Amino acid sequence: MSKPSIRVGANRNDCRTDTFLPRRASGKVSFKARAQQALSRGDWRKALENFQKHSALAPEDLRSRLKVAELLERLGRKKEAAGVYRQVAEAYARDGFLLQAISVNKMILRVDPSSKGVGDRLARLYAERNLASTSLNPLPPIPLLSELNEQELQLLLKQIELKTFDKGTPICGEGDPGDSLFIVSRGEVGVYKRMGNGEEAWIRNLEEGDFFGEFGFFTDRRRHASVRSINGCEILEIPRNRIEEMIRVHPRIKEVLQNLFRKRVLDLFLAVSPFFSGLNSGEREEVFKRFRLIRVPEETVLFRGGDPPDFLYMVKSGEVEIYTQNRKGRRTLLATLRSGSIFGETGLLFNKPRMAYARTTCPSELLGLSREDLEACLVRSPKLRSLLKEISLMRLDQTKEILFQEKLEEVKEGMV
Repeated sequence: MSKPSIRVGANRNDCRTDTFLPRRASGKVSFKARAQQALSRGDWRKALENFQKHSALAPEDLRSRLKVAELLERLGRKKEAAGVYRQVAEAYARDGFLLQAISVNKMILRVDPSSKGVGDRLARLYAERNLASTSLNPLPPIPLLSELNEQELQLLLKQIELKTFDKGTPICGEGDPGDSLFIVSRGEVGVYKRMGNGEEAWIRNLEEGDFFGEFGFFTDRRRHASVRSINGCEILEIPRNRIEEMIRVHPRIKEVLQNLFRKRVLDLFLAVSPFFSGLNSGEREEVFKRFRLIRVPEETVLFRGGDPPDFLYMVKSGEVEIYTQNRKGRRTLLATLRSGSIFGETGLLFNKPRMAYARTTCPSELLGLSREDLEACLVRSPKLRSLLKEISLMRLDQTKEILFQEKLEEVKEGMV
C-alpha cells in the first residue's frame, strides 16, 4: 500500500496530509483517481460523483471537498456549492488555516452574494483556535493578520479581494504603480528583478502565507519587482484605500501596520544602507525603533546651509534634493535622494552647522532620528559612530570635488 503524499509547497501553516491513494488495497482505482481522470476529460458530472464518494471516505481531505464545491458551482447548483464551501471554510478556520479560510469565504460570496456573517464566523473560529493553541503548539504567525483582534479581523475580511491567476500569469510588473499588499493564499509565485544589463533575473519564489508588495505599499507606491504565478494560484489583495477606511474605524490598525513596516521594510533599508549594513539585527532594531515618521509637503526646505543640525533623515518615499547656494542664489545640485537614502548626518557627527540645503521636490515621507536618539544609538554601538564618520568623510570629499568643478566652470565662463 502506497503512503499518503504530503503536499509539497503547501502553506507552512497547513501541513495537512492529502489522502491520495491512486489505487485501493484491492488494486482497484480509487474514487479520487477516477475523479481526476474524469476532470481531465471534461466530464464534470462523473468527476463530481467520484469526488463526493472520495470525500465521504476521507472528509479530512479539504482539497477534494473544495473540488466538490467547484464542480457543483460549474454545474449551476450554486446553493449546494455554497453549503460545501461554507463547511470547508469553517474547517480551515477551526484548524487555524486562516488564509485558506479567507479564500474559500470569498468563493462563497461569489456564489451567493447574499451570504451574511460568513466572514464574522471565520474570524470568531480563528480567534477561538488562536486562544486554544498552547505555547507548545502555537499557530504560525501571519504578518498583519495574526496581530489583529477578532473585530479588526472581521472588518479586514470584508476588505480583502481574492484574485486567481493561471500558470505563468503576471501579477504585477516592476515599475508599475502599486499601493496594495498581496498574500499568497494558494500556490506559488516567482519574484523577478531587472538587473543593470537590462535582463530580468529570478530572485526567489514565494509560497502560501508569504507577503509581497509591501515595499511599494509603505514607500513610493511603485512595484520594485515583477511577480508571476508559478502554477495556478490564489492571491489575497489588500488595497491601501481599504486599509485607510479600516484605520478610521479601528485606529489601532495603524500601529499594527507601523510594526509591519518596521519589521519588513525599515529593517531592509538599514540592512542594505552603507551606514547601517554593518549592524546585526539587534543593533538595527535599536536604531529603527527610534525613527519617527515625518510627512513633508512639496517644495519644503528641510534645512539651510548654516543651520544648527538637529535630525538625521531617511527618505521613506518621495524625493529630496541636496544642494549649495551662493550669495547670488545660484544653486549647485549635490545629490537627488529617493527611498532608502540617508542625509543630514554630517553636522550631527562633527557638531558643525549644516553645509548644504535640503528640499523636497514632491510630497515626501521621511524618517527622522533626532540628535539625542542618534547619540543614544552611538553610545550603544561605537562601531556605528566610526562607520558613519568614515562614510561622511567620503561624502565630504565628493561634495568638495563637485564644488571645485562648479567653481572651475564659473571661471571658464568668465574667460574671454
